[in-house]
Amino acid sequence: MSADITLLCIGGVDSSGAAGLDADREAAESTGVKPILIPTAYTQQDDQAVHALGAREPEEWLLEARAVLARCDGIKIGLLPGPEHILAAVELLGALGDRHWVFDPVIESSSGFRFLNTRALGLLREELLPMGPVLTPNLNEAALLAGVEFSGLAAREKRVAAARNLISGGAESVVLKGGHGRENPLLDLVSRAGHEPFWIERSRIEGSRRGTGCRFATILAAHLAQGADVTQAAEHAGAWVARYVATCGEV
Repeated sequence: MSADITLLCIGGVDSSGAAGLDADREAAESTGVKPILIPTAYTQQDDQAVHALGAREPEEWLLEARAVLARCDGIKIGLLPGPEHILAAVELLGALGDRHWVFDPVIESSSGFRFLNTRALGLLREELLPMGPVLTPNLNEAALLAGVEFSGLAAREKRVAAARNLISGGAESVVLKGGHGRENPLLDLVSRAGHEPFWIERSRIEGSRRGTGCRFATILAAHLAQGADVTQAAEHAGAWVARYVATCGEV
């Protein structure tokens, strides 16, 4: 692990500190990677609800991100709070080159607040996916992006089909998280074009914590920036989140 590695994290600020960029900072620093944090929104939320979105002007954060992009070894993008923000991200990614970038598609909050409307979801599929992300959806997000029923993703073959759908849309690879499923052991799926599906199994831990999706994607992005392949990075991310949940956030 090296502090010489820098990870650009773009996403929302959670006023409670449980998720968003605060979670990104914690996760990145735990791997020895230096995070640079660019907020797209200042949300007001708690365990019960999102009370205000507080989106910034996309031109503001895009300017900040452009200023630091050249010195970053990787990039992780979380909350993009609307269509204009998605298009701003597409503009930024055009200058990324061959560096990996991880997209955690924040579509709705744990409390059910919907961040992205139908138009924004369409732009994710039509404009952002072709930019080649390492995509880290949970089961609900994968269903929405692939246009399938959530209930169908209980079956392994349906998860593989959904992941392949997203890869055919342009994703470099898909790490489909199984935390919202019911199976035990929990199953994360790593899907890459031209490779057989790879399943990562680990014991399901009782309980849940907000911000696990943010942390998973950031740990994965940090390991990619340090040279791991996507399967290795996903294994590290899953193990880290499991410890985080099991120890009540003390990792």
